[in-house]
Amino acid sequence: MQSIVIGTAGHIDHGKTSLVKAMTGIDTDRLKEEKARGITIELGFAHLDLGDGQKASIVDVPGHERFIKNMVAGTSGIDLVMMVVAADEGIMPQTREHLDICHLLGIDKGLVALTKIDMVSDPEWLDLVKQEMKAELAGTFLEDSPVVEVSSKTGAGLENLTAALKVLAQDVGKRLVDAPAFLAIDRVFTMKGFGTVTTGTLVAGVLQVEDPVDVLPDPRQRLRGMKIRGLQVHGLATQRAEAGQRLAVNLSGVDKSALSRGQVMVQKNTLDTGYEFEGSLELVRGAKALRSRSKAIFHVGTAKSNVAIKLLDVDTLATGAKAYARFRCEEPLAASPGQRYILRGFAPIAGRGTTLGGGKILAILPPRRRHKEREARVAELTTLEHGTDAERLKILLDLADVEGANLASLSMFSGLGRKTVAREMDKLMAQGQALKYDRDQGRYVAHATLDRLQKDGTEILTAFHQENPLLPGMQLEPVRAKLAHSLNPKLFKLLIDRQSKASLWLQEGETLRLTSHRIQLDASKSELEQSIDRQYQKTALTPPKLAELAKTVDHPEAGVLEIIRHLTRTGSLTHITQDMYVNTDALDQLRQQLIAHLRSQAEITTQEFKAMVGASRKHVIPLAEFFDQEKTTIRKGQARVLRRRDRELS
Repeated sequence: MQSIVIGTAGHIDHGKTSLVKAMTGIDTDRLKEEKARGITIELGFAHLDLGDGQKASIVDVPGHERFIKNMVAGTSGIDLVMMVVAADEGIMPQTREHLDICHLLGIDKGLVALTKIDMVSDPEWLDLVKQEMKAELAGTFLEDSPVVEVSSKTGAGLENLTAALKVLAQDVGKRLVDAPAFLAIDRVFTMKGFGTVTTGTLVAGVLQVEDPVDVLPDPRQRLRGMKIRGLQVHGLATQRAEAGQRLAVNLSGVDKSALSRGQVMVQKNTLDTGYEFEGSLELVRGAKALRSRSKAIFHVGTAKSNVAIKLLDVDTLATGAKAYARFRCEEPLAASPGQRYILRGFAPIAGRGTTLGGGKILAILPPRRRHKEREARVAELTTLEHGTDAERLKILLDLADVEGANLASLSMFSGLGRKTVAREMDKLMAQGQALKYDRDQGRYVAHATLDRLQKDGTEILTAFHQENPLLPGMQLEPVRAKLAHSLNPKLFKLLIDRQSKASLWLQEGETLRLTSHRIQLDASKSELEQSIDRQYQKTALTPPKLAELAKTVDHPEAGVLEIIRHLTRTGSLTHITQDMYVNTDALDQLRQQLIAHLRSQAEITTQEFKAMVGASRKHVIPLAEFFDQEKTTIRKGQARVLRRRDRELS
C-alpha cells in the first residue's frame, strides 16, 4: 500500500502542532524560538500509522502570515489536507489564505479538524462556528468534507480523526512512478556518522540508493552526478523510494552549505533550470484584477522568486477568471511540467492574506514567440493543459522543429517517464505524425516538420535551377544550410532518400537537383556556346584569356564564363588552372603523345615538352603541372617520367 502525505493548514494558534503531537507523539516544533514563542515558524514533520499497513507522513506548516512562504513550501507534494479550525475562534484570515493555496496547488481531498473543542461550552457558539465554516467552504474542495471535532488536550475525537483520514487515504490516486524523479528539498542538515541529509516529498518517479542525482539550481555545476548513500522513509532505511513518500536522502561528497531549501533533487541529466515558465493562472476571490506586466512573488515547490507576469490571451485578468501567462523570474528555478505554483502579492487582500493566485506550469524553458504568434501559443498551451499524453508530445515535437527531440528531452519537457514517452511516440509514428530518424540516438521529428522541409527544399532547388539553368544541381551543403543551419545530417539524408524514392529529387555525387531539371540552352545561349566551342577548337592548347575571348565573341565575361563551365561539365573543355581551359580532344592527343614519348625515352624535359606543345611557357607549365596532378607524370629533378610504367596508351 502506498504512503501518503498529509498537510496541516489553518490560522496561527488554532492548534495544528498540538494536534499532530496528540496524534503521533511527535513534537514538530524543533526550534528554540518556536518553543519560546509558542508558534510554528519552520516546517515540522511527523509520521502516522493509519492501520492496515497504510502509512502517512504529516507536514505541519506555520499559520502566521509572516511565515506563509514556509507554509507554501510545506504544501508541495501533499495528497490531502487537514484544515485546522479552532472552535473558540472559527474561520480567520490565514484559514482562507491556506484554503486558497491548497486549491491553487490542486489539492482536492481533505477534512476539517475542529480543534479546541474542550474550550467551548456554549452549544450555540459551536453551532455558529459550524455555520460560518459551511458558508466559507461552499464551492471549495472541502465543501462536503468531514468535520471532526477534536481536543488535543483531552484526546477526544482523535480516533475519529484518524479513522476519517484513513478513509480519505484510500481514495488518494497513485503518484507517477514512470516519471522523472523530482524531490523539492525542504530541509538540509548534517547527521553524525552520515554527513549531509536532505528531506522532501518525492513528488514523482523513483529514487534508489547509489543513484546519481543532480541538485538544482546549481550555477557553479558542482552538484551534478552525486550519489545517494542512503534513503529513509518514516525513519527506516530503504533501498528504493517511490513517488508519494517523504524521504530523508543522505548524499555523498557534498557539504551542507552547498544545499538549501528551494533546490530540487532529480536524477542526473533529467532537468534544466530556467528563468521563464508558462502556465495557467487564476486569481483568488477578492483579488484585484491583474494587468499584464504586473510583478509578484512566484512560489514553486520549496523555491520562490520575484517574477514579472505577461498575460498571453488577455490584457487584464479579472477575479475568478483564468488565463495563460508567461513568468519571468529574477532567480533561476527548477520546476517540472505539471507542477503547481503560487503567486503572492505585496499587499494583503482583505480578510485573506497576500496570496493572489496560482495555477499549473505547462511549459519549462518555453520558446520565444512574437506578439502576432500569441494566438498560436495559447492554442499550444491549451493542448498542453488538457490534451492526452500523445497530443502533448506532438506539440513538443512540433516545437522541436528541425532539431527533433529524443526520449530524454521529451521526458523533461513533458514530465512523463521515458517508458511512457516511448509508448506514446510509437502511437504517433503509427498514426504518421512522427518519424524516428536517428535510431542510435533515438531522435524523433514531427511528420509536419518533414513535410515542410520537403516543400522548402523543392522551392530552394527550383529557385536554384531558375538562377543557374546550366548547372546540373546544387551542392548538398548549401541546400542543408538554406533549409536550416541546425539541420541534423541524418535528417537531411532521410529527407533526400524520401524525395528520391518519390522521384522528386536526385542526388548525383555531392549535388542535388530536381528530377525534372534538364540543362537546356535557349537560342541565344546555344549560338554563344557554338561560337565559344569553335574558338577553343581553333586555339587548341593555346587558349585565350577570358577577357580576350569575351571580346572576340562580343559578349559579357560573366555570360562567357557560364558557357565555359557548361562546356567543361559536358566534357568539351577541360579546366587546367585558374581561368585556363583547353579543348578536351586536343588535350587527349597531347596526353597520348606524352605517354608515347615517355615509354620510348623514359623522361621528358621542360624544353622537350614545350616543343611538343608548340606554345610558350605560360601555357606549357600549367599543362605540365596538370599532367602531374592527374597522376600521368611525376617530376624528378628537371624532367618528368611516367608515374606508372605499365600505363596503357589511352
